[in-house]
Amino acid sequence: MKKIEYVQVGDYLLLNLKADKIHLDRFGRAKLEYLKKYDYRLYFKLLVQNELIDYLLKYQKEVDDLYEKMVKEYKIKWNVTEELKQKDQMKWVQMMNNIKNCVNEIIIKEIIFIDI
Repeated sequence: MKKIEYVQVGDYLLLNLKADKIHLDRFGRAKLEYLKKYDYRLYFKLLVQNELIDYLLKYQKEVDDLYEKMVKEYKIKWNVTEELKQKDQMKWVQMMNNIKNCVNEIIIKEIIFIDI
């Protein structure tokens, strides 16, 4: 657990709940928004314990790894190869965009909005 910081306001010490600036990708931002809207209890708990940033970065890494793995699996399943890329670039780009959109939709719907 990280050190919890307090701010002096008059005669009182209040928790410093300001989160540090971090760079989150699309999955990290989506999880943060989900926590704020639908699981505020967990969001507030992580914020008070000063663990929100670590939680989001760890979650983001896991989901990014899953995304890459799923894209590779779909490329094999749908036979999207470097050979196709050399023969017909437009078809390869269309197939890759389709794969990335499918994987993105699966992760957003089934991982980020369900997994807590």
